[in-house]
Amino acid sequence: MTVWAATTVVTVADRHDLARDQAEAPFGTRFGCCLARHLDGLAEQNHGDPVAFAVWSWTVATAPLIRPGYVRVRPDLSAVRLTRSRDEGRLLVEVDIPVPHGQLAASARPPYEVRDWEPEGPHSRCAEPRRLKVPADESRPALLLSATLRLPASDGALHQPAGAWAREEELVEDAEQAVAVAAKHINRVAGRRIAALLGDNAGRW
Repeated sequence: MTVWAATTVVTVADRHDLARDQAEAPFGTRFGCCLARHLDGLAEQNHGDPVAFAVWSWTVATAPLIRPGYVRVRPDLSAVRLTRSRDEGRLLVEVDIPVPHGQLAASARPPYEVRDWEPEGPHSRCAEPRRLKVPADESRPALLLSATLRLPASDGALHQPAGAWAREEELVEDAEQAVAVAAKHINRVAGRRIAALLGDNAGRW
């Protein structure tokens, strides 16, 4: 089980990613197999572009393309994406955050009774963040709030891919490096911001 610190947003499951059926996994990992199935998502002219390569690798490494993800997102967050800026072409990090009403300042909460996000699974004494889900009762109104934290990434978030690979395994290794570098950067730049927004020690919006 992953132990999530308050400032940890994502983890890479590289040690637990061995494919079940080695006959169908020439690369030995689920991530490698998934990369092979989605090669059409990386245009040939972008093979050596670190931003395009990072976005492609990250997309393949996360749900819904691979479940469970090669990259695991903290349960109380909806998604963590890498995208490319339309204006400057730089790498952007986007984190989708469900916002329970209790996280809001009293003056900002809904002025009438309405359903909210519900925690998934039984309550536990451990500090594991709980996944939030749409309320099961659809007979009553619900107001489900969410926010997207968007952060510009520095060059330190980028791995320079080779751009040409003599063997498919080399492509997989490049993608694994791109994902690892991006994950480390995301935890560094987004982790403390997420911790300040969510949890018992966070402020009220």
